[in-house]
Amino acid sequence: MQEMEAKSPDKKKPDPEDIHLRQEIYRRDVEKMADWVEDDSVVRYLNEEQNIREQLQKVLDQSSLPIFSHRFNRNGSFFMITLDQSGPIGFLRLVPKKEGAEIVVVIGERSEWGNGYGFLAVEKGVHHAFFNWREEKVIAKIRQANHRSKHVFRKVGFTKEDQTQTEEKYTLEIDDYL
Repeated sequence: MQEMEAKSPDKKKPDPEDIHLRQEIYRRDVEKMADWVEDDSVVRYLNEEQNIREQLQKVLDQSSLPIFSHRFNRNGSFFMITLDQSGPIGFLRLVPKKEGAEIVVVIGERSEWGNGYGFLAVEKGVHHAFFNWREEKVIAKIRQANHRSKHVFRKVGFTKEDQTQTEEKYTLEIDDYL
């Protein structure tokens, strides 16, 4: 998850019913993601390949289809994080691994940073992993310097399990979630 700016005092607490994980990925979503990854602040803590912008553009160039869900859901589940009022603000990905489901979340709309949407998206993603996939554990690998993401995952209930020089591994087991 990306580092967020401090919450503005004039913004209200988000309603969990206003945020959704949408698995249909449309052309406009891919275009929006390509714009988000142009922003160094958004991609600063991503573990994705450095040429993610070019990869997204290649997906757009290779097809004139209006929907790309099949491309983004090949190796797991990919969701657009959407708000009722303003549409997509980020994405969440769940990837099956031997030890459990790995979760990645990005709030790409910087204007929405610090509003609690990352927390709500992670909660919904964890719920999906446990109750739709029937996973026993969810894993998040977070860059060392991404303190706000670590805070969000701890707030959801994840605990630090391991650490390398560049990242920390957080886990949440279903028994601790229930």
